[in-house]
Amino acid sequence: MKLRQKLEDFKVEEINEFDILKSGQFKLYLLEKKGLESFALIGYLAKQNNIPRSEIGVAGLKDKYAETSQYITIPEKYEIKTTDEKNFKITFIGFVDKPLKIGDLQGNRFEITVRDLNKDELEKIKQRAEELKKYGAPNYFDSQRFGSVINNKFIAKYVVKRDYENAAKIFLTEHTKFEKSQIKKEKKQILENWKNIENAEARTKFLRQILDEYRKTKDWLKAYKKINYQLRAMFVYAYQSYLWNECVKELLKKTVDAKKLYSVSYNIGTLLFYKEIDEKIPESFPSIGREINLDEFQAEIINKVLSKEGLSIGDFDVKDEAGNFFKAENRKLILKPEGFEMLKPEEDELNKGKYKITLNFKLPKGSYATIVTKKIFNK
Repeated sequence: MKLRQKLEDFKVEEINEFDILKSGQFKLYLLEKKGLESFALIGYLAKQNNIPRSEIGVAGLKDKYAETSQYITIPEKYEIKTTDEKNFKITFIGFVDKPLKIGDLQGNRFEITVRDLNKDELEKIKQRAEELKKYGAPNYFDSQRFGSVINNKFIAKYVVKRDYENAAKIFLTEHTKFEKSQIKKEKKQILENWKNIENAEARTKFLRQILDEYRKTKDWLKAYKKINYQLRAMFVYAYQSYLWNECVKELLKKTVDAKKLYSVSYNIGTLLFYKEIDEKIPESFPSIGREINLDEFQAEIINKVLSKEGLSIGDFDVKDEAGNFFKAENRKLILKPEGFEMLKPEEDELNKGKYKITLNFKLPKGSYATIVTKKIFNK
């Protein structure tokens, strides 16, 4: 099974509604892109058009390895002149009375083509698609949520433990394969000098600021807080999402016959799926946060997961000290795609002797299309 073998194999269209005005405080544009990361493109647009990056409003971030369309807003006084380049196109729609913020969308529409399928897989794929339509799938956070997790190390876990040295150390010394070679080199040098941090050097600004703060204050908490606030928020989202996934797995073990459960891998472990479920499954489950009210069933599951982490719920009250806020929210437990359609298998022109299948469906905001593909294709 191959996903995203071509950019056109993964198409995402943002679903949103606006009251379009003839004039207003904010301009609304449709942004169509392919093969580009949202943050990087927004930064490019800001620089090219002399618009402060913070003034470009978006409702959500879209996949890099895909063809996507989404809306953006800018204050009326600015103008986007860079409207049509090789991998993106921007179309002016009209005016709106408020800027877009993260979460200001209804959902997304997907068209996904999965390739390199064997003929003997097709009947099982059809069966799992029927299971999905009838019973849905666990509404897990998928791999895209965990881009800030390096070597399965959650920075926010160390923040919750008040171990700010290790929180800063992971950020300063661990790297992904996608980072620039200069940053990798500097992080390696910092690690080699960790016991003598005074000798560590970094030309990269965001690394140097943290080192300079520690050398000045000898306080790892103050050094950690020199990390960009948005990045620190991502650390929180990643760890909180991981814990929610682990809670859902425990819930399924308690409520579903083990013979109906199976595991599928993702980038930081495994997820547990079911063949069918019954009415014992609750509609939602809370994320772990600073202020959380639990019933006995929820508390038993959460305490079991946190025990494995060496934590308790009270540990998550770190806002006043670290500036990180773990907000407790209920998340829908079961994901049921709207308008789900699986087209008939076709010969795969990219993989000789294999088949491809195209899926069409809509998901509410915050849900992951790759959970649908994991359910159907077991990968």
